[in-house]
Amino acid sequence: MLLILRAAAAVTAAVTAVLLLAGDHPVEFIVADTLVVALLTGAAFLPARHGATAALAVAFGVALGVFIVAFTASVGDGTASWPLAAAVLGCLVGIACAGRELVPATQPQV
Repeated sequence: MLLILRAAAAVTAAVTAVLLLAGDHPVEFIVADTLVVALLTGAAFLPARHGATAALAVAFGVALGVFIVAFTASVGDGTASWPLAAAVLGCLVGIACAGRELVPATQPQV
């Protein structure tokens, strides 16, 4: 599962970076998107022994906040951005999967 989370974080960071460099972002989101790219990239390449799963959960959480604000801004402008909606859902799944990995499995008491 950690490999899938790492790949999802790397892809999300790469797409966000490409859109950021292409100038497809409003000015008010440049700093937030740069932070998202940095956190997702760092968490994707962090070794497992240094808390990669927790870092991925935090990075997806920050990305979720940024993408929700961007999505609601697009809705407020009159056109919903469906790629941003997909990013919001992807971040929610990433947080849920990372959280599932963080919680130790419990054995049923007999």
